[in-house]
Amino acid sequence: MPLPAEPAEGDESPQWLVVEVGRVRYGIPVEQVRGVVRPGGLRPVPGAPVQQAGIVNVRGAIVTVLDLAAMQSGTRAVAPGSIVLLQNGARPIGLTVDAVHDVRVVETGEAGRAGAIVPLDAVALCARHLHSGEARER
Repeated sequence: MPLPAEPAEGDESPQWLVVEVGRVRYGIPVEQVRGVVRPGGLRPVPGAPVQQAGIVNVRGAIVTVLDLAAMQSGTRAVAPGSIVLLQNGARPIGLTVDAVHDVRVVETGEAGRAGAIVPLDAVALCARHLHSGEARER
């Protein structure tokens, strides 16, 4: 899925990649997103915590993939629809979602309305889970 072009000069409205997990729509800031891939090559890692869906090879790089459903509810997704690729410093990470909808500009006040898109700092969420897993291994 191609990402949108840079916003026009003077356009400061944030853009989100809208994804869905368990009937909840989340908005991930597009500046955190590096791409979207199908989960066909996703391989589970034996003994990994429920939040870790597995690993995937993306253009020669082995990427740890976390399960957004498991991070939100504690229950792993049955079959993820897509993997959203994020960048955590020098480390790429993946996030499974049920569906990827679109990229949209966020209107002021949109995030507060009932049934609206839930803002998600995906990189910070993933980093917390990656660091907690690394701490358990020590």
